Amino acid sequence: MNIEQNIIGTRSGYAEFESAYVPFISFANDGQKNAIENYIFMQVDEFFKKIYPAGVIRTQLSYSKLITEEDFKDFNKVKISYFYENLFHDLERGSDGKLELKIKWSITFDERCTPIQLANLHPNYRGYEHKLSSKDGKTRKYGIIEINRIPIFYYIYFTLKEILDVAKQIPKIPTFGNCI
Repeated sequence: MNIEQNIIGTRSGYAEFESAYVPFISFANDGQKNAIENYIFMQVDEFFKKIYPAGVIRTQLSYSKLITEEDFKDFNKVKISYFYENLFHDLERGSDGKLELKIKWSITFDERCTPIQLANLHPNYRGYEHKLSSKDGKTRKYGIIEINRIPIFYYIYFTLKEILDVAKQIPKIPTFGNCI
């Protein structure tokens, strides 16, 4: 039996990733890429509106800079400079002298980075039987990195199926040699 083992590619040199455990995901065209990114930003906006209804300053940490819990197991791999360069570099003090909350976030496909599940409680909730869901009935799992019990980074979990479902909704654009 002749098996061609070219099913999954490896990252190219231009895409430097901090972690060996973060997959490189790509799609065939900019239409898919833009639709998926718009979907992700819409979901992230909804997520943060639930957690911080009054709003919060937040920025995306580049997906290529993401590290996972597996990276933390090797203390020689994750240097303290990683945190300063990626999470703390833009911290500022407010007029009261306290650090201003500037949250970073990134998506993750690693469920182990996201042990918390966002819950929507019914307005009549009285301490029993609640449903975990969002407007579309989905739950959003997440994980955090904290300083003094204050979240400074959010891992926001997306499934590959969820991303593929968005990609499949985009009208197919014929490419050279492939008329659909």
